[in-house]
Amino acid sequence: MTLLAGFDPGQRVVVTGAGGFLGRQLAKRLRTVGVDVVELSRASGFHLLDDPLPLQGVDHLFHLAGETGVVEAWDDPPRFHLVNSHGTVRVLDQARLAGCSVTYVSAYIYGTPRQLPIDESHPVAPNNPYAFSKWMAEQACEWYAQTFGLPITVIRLFNVYGPGQSNRFLIARIVEKMLDPATPAIELMDLAPKRDYLFIDDAVAALMCSRPTSGYQLFNVGSGKSHSVSEVVDTVIQASGISKPVVDKHQARPNEIPDVVADCARLRTVSGWTPRVSLRDGIVRMLTPAET
Repeated sequence: MTLLAGFDPGQRVVVTGAGGFLGRQLAKRLRTVGVDVVELSRASGFHLLDDPLPLQGVDHLFHLAGETGVVEAWDDPPRFHLVNSHGTVRVLDQARLAGCSVTYVSAYIYGTPRQLPIDESHPVAPNNPYAFSKWMAEQACEWYAQTFGLPITVIRLFNVYGPGQSNRFLIARIVEKMLDPATPAIELMDLAPKRDYLFIDDAVAALMCSRPTSGYQLFNVGSGKSHSVSEVVDTVIQASGISKPVVDKHQARPNEIPDVVADCARLRTVSGWTPRVSLRDGIVRMLTPAET
């Protein structure tokens, strides 16, 4: 039985969070294959907790809207829970009434890994309010799929990066500092943690093959490799040809995770998706964004 499908010209799709880093690229990609895209975002005046979704005649809904950021989540856990958990329930219920399938974009929620790589059967252990809010939203997705038969795919994205990303995120911040002549040195909190970094184009490609035909589907989406902060810095130096002093403050974040590697065999098996852009190639494309 086919679990997932792609998109055909003329289909109508709604993307919440379409003004964000991932949402912009997803909407652009959908249009290149002839899909009619309805973009909903804060910039367009859409309020996730208040506004109805325009779902009449819609074939599929991508739900990307929400609060992001681990550091910010520690400052306001109730806000993150309200927007990411309750907001997702509002979206799911409207999709149920409209009869359209859903892709929900989740996040890394496994905590400190018991083994590497991490597959979807690994125990969930959210270690910050952001991860907790995404896990609660996943629970709502599974419940709506099981209770109402709503076709839902949950995508657990690992660390996505690429051109146009906010400097709140590590790779974008390092690239910005490296290219800024006014920045004499690169100061970083901790060079040791390793993460699975996935280029934006590979993340979008995974979403493009995520439309569920039935039931509840759950997939990890990452590169399948991990790189330390130090390795990221070295790669930026090599790719840019710019060398600056690097200062390691040795200040680990609360509940820091030492290493993360995604096992994406499940999605690869059912869709053929595989990541194609290496860390070096992705950083080169961030250094020359006009070529992307």
